[in-house]
Amino acid sequence: MTSELWTPAGTAYKGAAPVGYNAETGDAIVAHTIMLKATDKFGKEHKMRVQVLADRDTSQAHIEDMMASAAEKFLREVREKYDKRPATPEERKHAGKALDDYLKHRTRRRESTSGKIYF
Repeated sequence: MTSELWTPAGTAYKGAAPVGYNAETGDAIVAHTIMLKATDKFGKEHKMRVQVLADRDTSQAHIEDMMASAAEKFLREVREKYDKRPATPEERKHAGKALDDYLKHRTRRRESTSGKIYF
């Protein structure tokens, strides 16, 4: 079916495995697996495994196009989704303290009959 597949830059071809049979034709369906890696602008590396399904009638060029479109979508998502820097330990402590204060205030407010805190 395929000899050697071209993979986009930043991907690693992990191989092909049979996953089932086509209900209409009875031909075997093969899953080609690639691993994608991308680094966001803060230096954190993101990984994703993508499987491209193909049967006997699927051309090698079409499989490579599907892999390329999956890689482009993954890179676009990493650039758009991870544009905010992660919180520093001090910021996380401040957020945790604010949440803890809110939960204490909520508990005291629920103990009151009017929903207001007078004590």
